[in-house]
Amino acid sequence: MKQLLAISVSTILCAAAHTPAYGQTSDVLLIPDSGPLLGRVWAMSPVDGSLVNNQFILPDARLTQPIQIVDSGRRTLLVTDETARAVYEYAPNGSYLGTLAAGLEGAYGICMKDGAAFVTSGFSNNLGGKIYRIALDGSAPTVFSDWAGIGDPRGIAPYGAGFLVGNSTDDDLEVVTATGSVVPVPFFNSDGIASLNFPQQIHDIGGGNYMVVGFSAPWGIYFFDASAINYASYRAPEVFLSPRGAYILDNGEILYTGGTRIDRFSTKTYLNTNIVNQLGSSFRWVTRYTPPAPCVGDLNGDGSVNASDLATVLGAWGSADPIADLDDDGTVAASDLAIVLGAWGACAG
Repeated sequence: MKQLLAISVSTILCAAAHTPAYGQTSDVLLIPDSGPLLGRVWAMSPVDGSLVNNQFILPDARLTQPIQIVDSGRRTLLVTDETARAVYEYAPNGSYLGTLAAGLEGAYGICMKDGAAFVTSGFSNNLGGKIYRIALDGSAPTVFSDWAGIGDPRGIAPYGAGFLVGNSTDDDLEVVTATGSVVPVPFFNSDGIASLNFPQQIHDIGGGNYMVVGFSAPWGIYFFDASAINYASYRAPEVFLSPRGAYILDNGEILYTGGTRIDRFSTKTYLNTNIVNQLGSSFRWVTRYTPPAPCVGDLNGDGSVNASDLATVLGAWGSADPIADLDDDGTVAASDLAIVLGAWGACAG
């Protein structure tokens, strides 16, 4: 391996990019920060990993240890929280909408499939974890896959009709069928010593290939083809520190998170560049997010023009409230009410 060249670009302080993510229209990479202060979500550029907003979701007392955030497919975002053992729902502007699921054994990795969220429980005190299926209609979560005697599921990604799941107990990559059973022979059998150790985030990168983050030594970022051949690995010194999440940037470099840092490195030059080193932060997994097109009348960002939006307009009646003044004429009045009523129902897309 080539010797690491480290460049520190900047140390990002809380004073930087402190405004909420209202009006975000371009793609961003969303990264939960589960530091000792209130949890929040950062947004980075998918092109080069540069900072877009360090409070895409503002510091929130609900977020005690957020791990992963994904697009729900219904114009909202879902965040798993390992300590709270819950899944929260947020609007595209970063505002809290509600709790989708609570009281789980754990809430670690999450992916969407067939209109439902599938959530891994993570650490289970060696009792064996679970994968939950969580519908978006408010119904109670169900245990989709019971890992008693198998291990602790963490990273999860769609794989054929089922899922590819990282097992942090034996360090293997397991195949879970569409019915929730774990295939006896793993996709990749790791010794956890010279190879993948403590698998974290898993990305389907297309063409039957997967990128998997290994947290423990020999920490690194591993690439597997459809035949489970580990065709590329980037470890120390290319990967400067123990990683949790990663993403291939549009410029071809790999962004990764670990502890207080967000870094990127080149697979050609092996140059490692520090993007963020934020005291007190604890950065987790990385997910690309494409914000939905604006939906006129959806004032709270919940994906529908409904009674809550109507209440916002009526509550601001006669004022110059910029949120409720939909036609920007300086006054919340009948014309704004007409816009809400005319757009009533689910937002397109």
